[in-house]
Amino acid sequence: MSPAPRPSRRQFLTTGLLAAGSAAALSACSAPADSATPVPTITPVPPTDVGIPTTGPAGDSWAPQPLDAGALSVLAAQRGDRLLLHTVGGDRDFWAGVGLSAALPGHLRTDHAPGVGDYRRWFGLMAELGVRLVRLDTLEAPALYEALASHNDATPESPLYLLQGVSVPALAATTGRARSFAEHTKEMSAAIADASAAIHGDLRRRDTSVTPRGSWSADVSPWVAAWLVGASWNPDAVLVTDRGASSSAPFSGRYFMTMPGATATERWIAARMEELAAHEAKRGCCVPIGAANHPATDPLTHPEEPNADEDRVGVDVNHIGVLTAWPAGTFAAYTAMPYDPTFLRHQASYAESDDPYRAYLQDLRTHHSSLPLLITETGVPSSLGQSNLGANDRNEGFLSEQQMMKVDADLLTMLRDLGCTGGLLSAWNDDWSASSRPTAPRVEKIPPARRALWHDPLTSGQWFGLLAHDVARGGQKVVHDAPTDEMTRVVTDHDAAYLYLTFYFTRRVTSPVDVGFDLYGSDGLRLPGGSGDPKYDVALQLVPTMSTVTMYVRRTLDPTRLDGLPSLFLPRATLRGWVDQQLTLSGPVESPGGDDVVPAEMQRVGELVMGSWDPTDQGFDSRATWQLVRPDPMAPMEWRVRLPWSMLTFADPTRRLGLIPNLGEPTLLTVRGMDVTIESSTPGSPASFTLPVPTWDDPPATTERLKAGSEVLRAAFADTASHTAG
Repeated sequence: MSPAPRPSRRQFLTTGLLAAGSAAALSACSAPADSATPVPTITPVPPTDVGIPTTGPAGDSWAPQPLDAGALSVLAAQRGDRLLLHTVGGDRDFWAGVGLSAALPGHLRTDHAPGVGDYRRWFGLMAELGVRLVRLDTLEAPALYEALASHNDATPESPLYLLQGVSVPALAATTGRARSFAEHTKEMSAAIADASAAIHGDLRRRDTSVTPRGSWSADVSPWVAAWLVGASWNPDAVLVTDRGASSSAPFSGRYFMTMPGATATERWIAARMEELAAHEAKRGCCVPIGAANHPATDPLTHPEEPNADEDRVGVDVNHIGVLTAWPAGTFAAYTAMPYDPTFLRHQASYAESDDPYRAYLQDLRTHHSSLPLLITETGVPSSLGQSNLGANDRNEGFLSEQQMMKVDADLLTMLRDLGCTGGLLSAWNDDWSASSRPTAPRVEKIPPARRALWHDPLTSGQWFGLLAHDVARGGQKVVHDAPTDEMTRVVTDHDAAYLYLTFYFTRRVTSPVDVGFDLYGSDGLRLPGGSGDPKYDVALQLVPTMSTVTMYVRRTLDPTRLDGLPSLFLPRATLRGWVDQQLTLSGPVESPGGDDVVPAEMQRVGELVMGSWDPTDQGFDSRATWQLVRPDPMAPMEWRVRLPWSMLTFADPTRRLGLIPNLGEPTLLTVRGMDVTIESSTPGSPASFTLPVPTWDDPPATTERLKAGSEVLRAAFADTASHTAG
């Protein structure tokens, strides 16, 4: 193919400038990264006329087919409100994918534990699922890029592409004193230089405090579709940056500039985008560069937002323009989850619509009308516990794997139908090290490295992955054996998420069954039915005729007492001093301008879910925690339960550390063993036994599988991937 003509220096790609109907722009002059120069007036050209032709008709091949723009090789480019990925099979204008990090069971992300073999295996599974784009929020270890190059070399017609992020932790940090982004310029500039060098296979990090370390020798630049600068900006840091600026002059670089009136934060972001473009241009590469954002710092107004921090400041990429020296253009990028932030439920324009989330995305599309809108993170988790409620059952948690996959599939289709240029789901695999607001107070005294050794079903942030890590069990033990009684046997087992108990009965169970757990050897409560000594800390009650099992905790051990709730909203004891176990999703809030207080929202996790937790069963429900089964007419009736360690009041089961709320603060106490009593109407009742409490220091053994319902998501990836530019 003959080279395309180099764009005129008077042509430029526009963002919010054209959307606002302005005729002002900056020339493509060269300037130091943070310089501010006067803005000449020129006549803009339509955003679709950038001097680069599109590729030919659509086909099956996704092999890269970059176009030439002078000395630059352009793999992808902005055309109006679309991003086009130039492939042999045509220009792809909807990019569907998933985020990937160095998450591995038993490890922190910063351990960078996955090896080349892990990534190669995952990339193969991604390809089978139909993933085309992988989001990396920051530079990852060399193993990832080596595995990607190897995978793509082996599958040249269907490679995986990268959306490579560049950030430093300080940009999104919400703890400690908020600092101006200008204080992090040196650190961010170094991260940009390293990321550019790494994707070209030209980075060595050895004696440095910066992680990851190693040697990046694999050149993956042929498959980098776009860059993303920054993170989910801390609103306090944005405010400090904007208020502390010494100058309001626009930024002007060779590749990027800002409009008059751009904030200091926006000028700082544009300067970092300029630096990245300069590094890539030196290597002859050119793809779209966007800036990260999220609802807390979006440029829209949300007057009904009850959390003032979520609507104090805005970052608007419409104020950042891209010049024709960078023909790949730019785009607007948002992390936009379907259940967060709070204004989705309180702002009338959203709450009164059939789909508040869709209405919000449409507002973003309207605001950035001349820019491609890429949703860089969305999706829901398959956890037992919840963190947020969303409209149309798009909740953050309490979704089965099949429900999660269906919601994720529907989100991709909706983004395509809305005219977004792409959507990326949150995470490829579950991240055991992640935290969530409702459970964070319960583990705040546990070191992060210890938290990563177990998988909490109540912590929604750990369950966003499309890939599940099923944990190997420790091995069954008989803890009660009474062959002449109607409850003949009790067998226990455990893994890094649950304690398993199976109770064997010689006949069908029809009357209520109580089970009490004494963990701390101090004063407690009688069983929920009223019998037994007052010594139990946690209890179960099975009501077979109602097909219900409820899990209780005694009121003084209720972990919601750590959540800062006014006493009026604390769970009340409902049964002989027992409290059914709950999670605090949100405290009471008052919407601005409203007269009513919206009560605290709670999830009643103590209402256990009946079903099968065997992924091979047709009726598999990943949330299931109990079942009544009789394998055959001659076999005993089996009551099986699996109880999350966190619902047995453990803050750290790996070290047998229990959680005791004390005046609103968490305290830890070692659990030596659990004395258990089961009370029913059967002969031989009550029965008591002691459960050993395991410990572990190493990452547990796991097996991997795509979560149930993946065929629905596979169809959505295939459907949206077929979308090509006309």
